[in-house]
Amino acid sequence: MHPTLQLLERHSSELGESPVHWFDIPEASPMVKSGDKQFNLHWSQNNNALLDADTWPTNTRNVLFYPKAKDRLDWWLAMLSNSLQADQTLWVVGENNGGIKSLPKRVAGHFNCIKIESARHCVLFELTLTDKGIQSPKWSTFSVGDMTCYTLPGVFSAARLDRGTDVLLSALPELSGHILEFGSGCGVLTAHLAIQKQVKSVNAIEIDLCAVRSTKKTLAENGLADKCSVTWSAGTEQLEPKRYDALVTNPPFHKGIQTEYGPTETFFSEAHNWLKTGGHLVWVANDFLTYHHLLKGHFTNITQLVHKNGFSVYSAQRL
Repeated sequence: MHPTLQLLERHSSELGESPVHWFDIPEASPMVKSGDKQFNLHWSQNNNALLDADTWPTNTRNVLFYPKAKDRLDWWLAMLSNSLQADQTLWVVGENNGGIKSLPKRVAGHFNCIKIESARHCVLFELTLTDKGIQSPKWSTFSVGDMTCYTLPGVFSAARLDRGTDVLLSALPELSGHILEFGSGCGVLTAHLAIQKQVKSVNAIEIDLCAVRSTKKTLAENGLADKCSVTWSAGTEQLEPKRYDALVTNPPFHKGIQTEYGPTETFFSEAHNWLKTGGHLVWVANDFLTYHHLLKGHFTNITQLVHKNGFSVYSAQRL
């Protein structure tokens, strides 16, 4: 069990007094009971209605798990400050090595902050709102040619174009028809696919809410929203069944600071189900990553288009 949950387990009687709203819970837990709700920045069934929301539902008792990205914490606190009522409290729990001890200074002037307990190398604080309307962190931007990309806190490659996408864009083949992109991030690849003349539409899928919002803003600000859609989904599970002319990805393998290959490996092993016969899968990968074995029996003409700066761009054709 995650150490933050071990600490909260010591307060199970208080948490059991009424339904709890859990924000960014790190793993499934028996402490989440009937009547409780979970809200995460990474997609889950309960969250789909919150895709474009400016507030998050709160309850008498709310628990936020301290994120390691400090600007992501500021985003959470801004969202929750617009939602919390005078009779509602917010518990914030986090690991010492994640920076939880700095919370009182970060929330000073906006919340009363009381330390409840330290245990399991974690700290639990109780926050009571004193100042509504905390400003959300501002959009970050960077330019790629004539295109401006917009990012919210914690989104992959928030400050500049990442090396993998840079290499992929340098070798991106001319595509046509309807395109599916896996893991859109801030939308830079989505936008570059959309500007190709023979591309009719691009559907980007993304698990992280801040990245979904970033992609949508990047597309809107660059006049490409009418040609694209963005689906908030863990993998392809929220997609309507459809076969595309091409799949393109700079595949994610991190969730926060943790390495997680599962969703990307699942995507590659199921890619043939989303492609028309003869359709192309195009991807970029670090030199230490390979997905070729997941394509056996379904793809042919696996070709390395370019190798540069520790990355390779590949193309494969569905049988």
